[in-house]
Amino acid sequence: MVEEKPLLPSEKLETLKNYCKIDQDFDDELLKALVNASALELARAIKSESRPTEFINEPRFFIALMKQVKEDYYLRGITADSYRPILANSVICIINQLRAEQGVEDADN
Repeated sequence: MVEEKPLLPSEKLETLKNYCKIDQDFDDELLKALVNASALELARAIKSESRPTEFINEPRFFIALMKQVKEDYYLRGITADSYRPILANSVICIINQLRAEQGVEDADN
């Protein structure tokens, strides 16, 4: 099995944990999985077929990623199987900015 390089370097993972107010280490693997899934979701929302590595060093992308991971982390549980929250307005605004900068046309135009 090929070991994948982590999407977030350790210092960015620590920033994420601080943002999410997580002091312990036992959820690190869960956080990494949430980061990977959310980063792919955000990258594809910006430009289809794009990869998270294209945007991970963009500060706005990282902020959107932290917001989405925090929401996913704290809303897992009883409702997680039946309820998927929509992206927060601030995350959508960041996606739209980055999408515009990529020259991606809105599907409605």
